[in-house]
Amino acid sequence: MEEALYHPEHGFYVSGSARTGQSGDFLTPVSPGPVLGQLLARQADELHRILGCPKKLRLIEQGADTGWLARDLLASIAHDHPALATAAELHLLEPHPKLEQKQRETLLAAGFGHQTRWHKNWEAVPTDASPCFFYSCELVDSFPVQIFRYRRGNWREMRVGLGDGRLIWQEDGVDPESSAKIRRWAAPEVEGFTVELRPGTARWAELWTQKIPLGLGLTLDYGFPARELFAPHRTGGTLRALRHHQLAADPLEKPGEQDLTAHVNFTELEELGALAGWTSYGLTDFARGLTALATPLLQKESQPTKPWVRNFLHLTHPSFFGQTHKILVQGKGLPVAFQPAVRGER
Repeated sequence: MEEALYHPEHGFYVSGSARTGQSGDFLTPVSPGPVLGQLLARQADELHRILGCPKKLRLIEQGADTGWLARDLLASIAHDHPALATAAELHLLEPHPKLEQKQRETLLAAGFGHQTRWHKNWEAVPTDASPCFFYSCELVDSFPVQIFRYRRGNWREMRVGLGDGRLIWQEDGVDPESSAKIRRWAAPEVEGFTVELRPGTARWAELWTQKIPLGLGLTLDYGFPARELFAPHRTGGTLRALRHHQLAADPLEKPGEQDLTAHVNFTELEELGALAGWTSYGLTDFARGLTALATPLLQKESQPTKPWVRNFLHLTHPSFFGQTHKILVQGKGLPVAFQPAVRGER
């Protein structure tokens, strides 16, 4: 999965081909238009105000793809949030040169190249006391997974091998660490039940939670709390292959030419954040969280334009992203009474 998605020349995400949008292989919440960026700007502005309008607020995005979401966020801040506009600086984490080049082209064309800095990894992000607004959209679902299947009374790891000139699944034993994780999530010991684990998630969470001294973190992705992700009816796991907006039959076919993705275990992200001193404000879905952010706009006398409403409905309607996509909200060092608007409680 690592090679198929991120190989520097042939990887699905980094080959330079268009992968998202109507002309690509799948749609993301950014594809329908700028509304997601506008709503995230409102949450960033709330954070800025609750902290007393500091002179600097660091905006950090990882997994920015073409840079459209960052562009929409900065455009909304410049247009609608003047106090934040003077304080905001954007930092993009991007280890892949072809994707960085796309992001540079997007942001330079929009006039935001001067306030954007690129970093290859978290270690390169500046370390100081500046508050941060960290967000990612459909990042964690693309972290490589290990696959385990319950077979004949034991868990077995499904590895990738070669047979008859093609990639095939091969069964192997389970190491003690993986076995402990499977028990931790209480995966049902039912014949054929399949579990995905993400070995890189803990290191990723450690990096960003320790780098940011104060602020808010939003993880936007599709997935479930652990109790739902490993529910007895979800026997086949969640690994999926996508190509040309269609589910592909075999994740091992056409490596580098199709997307590979698996649902996020949000309980794991909450627990990893808590270990690093971050408070979880909970998990909400797009319908509730984004509607809460949009409510002041919807209550204005001037009605939103039809394109804006159409974009908003793509994000919040149950038939699109409204229920499949979730937002995990985590904070560090914020006022005790603070409840981020995106949480959807108000």
